[in-house]
Order: sequence, then C-alpha cells, then structure tokens
Amino acid sequence: MSIIRELRKEKGISQQELAKLCSVHQTAVSQWEKGRTTPDSNSLKLLSKVFGVSVDTLLGEEKTEDENKIPVYGQITAAGLCSKLGSTEYYALSVSDSSMSPIMFAGDTVVVCRSMEVNNGEIGVFAIGNGCAVLRKIIKKDTSIMLVSENTSYEPLVFTKAECDSLPVYVLGKAIELRRQL
Repeated sequence: MSIIRELRKEKGISQQELAKLCSVHQTAVSQWEKGRTTPDSNSLKLLSKVFGVSVDTLLGEEKTEDENKIPVYGQITAAGLCSKLGSTEYYALSVSDSSMSPIMFAGDTVVVCRSMEVNNGEIGVFAIGNGCAVLRKIIKKDTSIMLVSENTSYEPLVFTKAECDSLPVYVLGKAIELRRQL
C-alpha cells in the first residue's frame, strides 16, 4: 500500500517507528508499503490516528469530490433521463409542477435512488413509455397500478399490467430525500 509509505514519509518517521506505534514488526510495515499484505482492522485504526486520515483513505477507497456529487435534472423525458444516468446509483430531479404539493413544491429537489424498490404507498420516479418521467406515489392493485399525485387536482394515472408491459411503465427509482431552498 504505497499510501502508507507516502503518509509515513510526510510524517518523517521510519518504518521501525511506525511499527512500534502500531505494535507490529517492522517487516509488517514493509509488507503493507509493498502492497503484499493489508493491515488488520486494529492496525488500520492505529494508522488512521497516526496519520490523521480515514481508514477509507488508507485502503484507497475514499471517493473524490466529483464521485460524491449527485447529478440534478430538470424536466426531462424518461428516455433522456435513462440515457444520461448510465450507472449512476443516485440522481436528483428538480420538481417542476405542483402535482406532489403539499409535500413537494416546484423548485424543490428530490434525491432518487435507482437501486431501491418502490413499495406500495411510497413515492418514486416512473417512466411512461419513452415520453415522460413522473414523480408519484404508487398504489399497487392485483391487476393494475395507480400513480397518484398528492395534489387532488391531478388525476391518478392508472395502468393495467398489460399496459405496463406494452407502453412500458417502469420504475426509475425511489424518492429518498427532499431538499428545499429557504
């Protein structure tokens, strides 16, 4: 693990001094630095304290700032959204209408997780054909689904199982977080 060598040199300590701080033999430190072995959990905790970095950094798993960013989309077609997402697990949508008020208002941002199932009564993003992507609560029945707005002035969208297959109607993710400007 070359990161350990880099951090050790930045700190200005020898392998032997680091070994003493971690209660291991100097050859263990040498093996870590060459990438032949990985420190055990106790050693990782000690190294984290000695160097003032996270265990993820020591393991080379810390995400860069860009990897932590969630892409935000405004009004977009379902096909357009799918083509932009790629393998992104999380994305966000800017609410563009009042269909989900009083819970969500135009201008709010909804964070969506693609890998989560949307259960009965939960809010998700749903694709209807290659046309629109809608943010609605799902009500599952034996032979159909309803995509329901919180705002009663919007009619529920009702689809039979056959319509779900032929259009198609499918889940683009579960709404997991709401962000709003004050």
